[in-house]
Amino acid sequence: MEIISLSSNQIISFLLIFFRVGAIMFSAPFFGARNIPVQVRILLSFTVAVLITSAIVPYKNVQIHSLNNAQDSLWLFMAIIKELLLGIAIGFIAQLTFTGIQIAGQLIGNDMGFGMMNIMDPSTHGIVTVTAELNTIIATLIFLITYSHHYVLMAIAKSFETIPLGSWVPSGSFVEHLNVVFGSVFATGLKLAMPVMAALFLAKIAMAIVARTMPQMNFFAVGFPIQITVGLLAIAISLPFTARVIYGLFLSMRDNIWLIFR
Repeated sequence: MEIISLSSNQIISFLLIFFRVGAIMFSAPFFGARNIPVQVRILLSFTVAVLITSAIVPYKNVQIHSLNNAQDSLWLFMAIIKELLLGIAIGFIAQLTFTGIQIAGQLIGNDMGFGMMNIMDPSTHGIVTVTAELNTIIATLIFLITYSHHYVLMAIAKSFETIPLGSWVPSGSFVEHLNVVFGSVFATGLKLAMPVMAALFLAKIAMAIVARTMPQMNFFAVGFPIQITVGLLAIAISLPFTARVIYGLFLSMRDNIWLIFR
């Protein structure tokens, strides 16, 4: 009887909320990981949408649409598209932080000689190096330990406070902001990989000097193990620095998401 008593306004509002939340849940880091079953993500999106609908009563700000004619149906279709775009934009900006961290692992792995030892990342189903997967695991642990995943949930709530349902349109400032965030991904990866790559560079210089003074030594046989050893030691020594930088990246991720709502 409760479902029957719902107005069309409430049903349309819940539908728009569900698509916005679902788009965020499917594109944001951790929540949108592919190793999480699709059914679980849909159920989580449905639960969050129900809670938001019942908590903030957003349907009061939605125009009444009976969907009895083609014009109202077109409005609903366009509103759903806008909600999906907004949700994907929020999740994509958050995901770019993890992409930069994974790029750092790729650079380190290639420099250590792990370029031919690729594995599948279960969260993205992409082929990455061992060090890239290690960086992803470390970043995910920091993401959870520092409660940075709450920033995604806060973004969901804040989006309904600042952006009415079915009204978001990408602006010129948003496109410019997205370009800046997207352009900083490689810089983020290089910043995280720089300590390890510097140690490997010094190790290669040292091996080159030794090979020059001792040409009878076969450095093709010993060079690869030395590179791996130096790389692993550099990763272990720089781990506290890496953890602080990653946490700072998550704070920047929060600020980048907040800029969407201005």
